[in-house]
Amino acid sequence: MKNILFFLFFFLFLLAGCESKKNQKFYPKEFTKVKKGTIYLEVTATGAVKPQVGAEVKVGARISGKVERLFVTQGDKVKAGQLIAIIEHKDLQDEVDRTYANYKDALANLEKIKKVYPLKIKAQKKKIEAVKAELEQIRRELKRYEALYKDGLISLTELERMQRDYKVKEAELESENSILSALTSEYKKELQRAKAQVLATKNAWEEAKVKLSYAFIYAPISGVVSKVTTQQGETVVAGLNAPTFITVIDLSKLQVECYVDETDIGKIKKGQPATFTVDAYPDKVFKAKVRTIYPGAIIKNNVVFYDVVLDILDPYENILRPEMTAQVTIIAGKKENVLVVPSRAVKIDTYGNYYVMVKKKNKWEKRIIKVGWESKGKTEIISGLKEGEEVGLW
Repeated sequence: MKNILFFLFFFLFLLAGCESKKNQKFYPKEFTKVKKGTIYLEVTATGAVKPQVGAEVKVGARISGKVERLFVTQGDKVKAGQLIAIIEHKDLQDEVDRTYANYKDALANLEKIKKVYPLKIKAQKKKIEAVKAELEQIRRELKRYEALYKDGLISLTELERMQRDYKVKEAELESENSILSALTSEYKKELQRAKAQVLATKNAWEEAKVKLSYAFIYAPISGVVSKVTTQQGETVVAGLNAPTFITVIDLSKLQVECYVDETDIGKIKKGQPATFTVDAYPDKVFKAKVRTIYPGAIIKNNVVFYDVVLDILDPYENILRPEMTAQVTIIAGKKENVLVVPSRAVKIDTYGNYYVMVKKKNKWEKRIIKVGWESKGKTEIISGLKEGEEVGLW
């Protein structure tokens, strides 16, 4: 009987010990004080590092032909204006030479016209002056003949002969003036035609030079060659879309594009600070700033997102690369001097209520609370706690 009572008391002792250990699991082992502090409203999103507009350029050919020389390969650094490829261009050079020769001929013809016609006009004017002098001389003789005829000193035949000479000389002067007028008009027309010819041949020459320039392909921006799609010796055919030779990216002009859920997009404003990390450097946090929010929606798996563009504020050249995945945190709000506790102090009961365990001397008291923002391991307490109270940490 004594042995039975001993074993019964021993069993009850073990049961009480287990119950005590079990209850200890339901109470915090650490605690901290409720304090006032600053908390942020954070919006998280996933995005990618992208080139800025104009930072990625596909360089192509505007003419068809064989690639005679290709001076770059993938990974090479290039500067704006650097020659990167040459396309066969003998026919284009011949066209430049031919049109230049035509231009020089047109210039020579213009100079000839400018030189010859003024000399002809000058000679014609001298001839007219001579005819005028002769006409004046005949006019004086005619007046003298008329006086002599009145006095009966000469016959009518002699007077008529002088009158006829005067009219012939008048007709000759009129003819010479007509020649001068026609010569002047012809000079203006020839000059105009020659100038038009010079302009036309010059334009043809300039156009031929432009077409020749298409055979020499230069880097439009400074950057790194990210892709080479044509090899030396290949023939390219230019159509509506210029065949791409290389793609150049300026790695000093990158941005982050992230996709924010429609439920959070109303919190995002231009100029808000942000941070992001990339998988290649998980321990490095880059600072950024919201530049713009694209108005168009992006629908993925029936979920609506909006594209938010961030400017990168920290130095990133030779670190970040296009298409790196970015984990973005946008600081959409800030509250100062509010009650905060560590987030691991807050629990949710089976009824969906938030609660903490408040230390009262040597006892723990369950306290229902109302929470606000949660950020960086801290939770805002709207009601249910006072500054200085001690809460348990789970």
